[in-house]
Amino acid sequence: MAVFKGYLRSLMRQLKLLKKALDNNDIAEAKKLIDELIEDTQNNIED
Repeated sequence: MAVFKGYLRSLMRQLKLLKKALDNNDIAEAKKLIDELIEDTQNNIED
């Protein structure tokens, strides 16, 4: 359960950064954050 909570905390931080990037119309940063979310999620699935 602790690992899952750690993942959720990380996800929340990334989602907040993604929202901020989108609010600022920083599409390049938003795309970067989405790529990181995909990579992190994929890595967690494979663990």
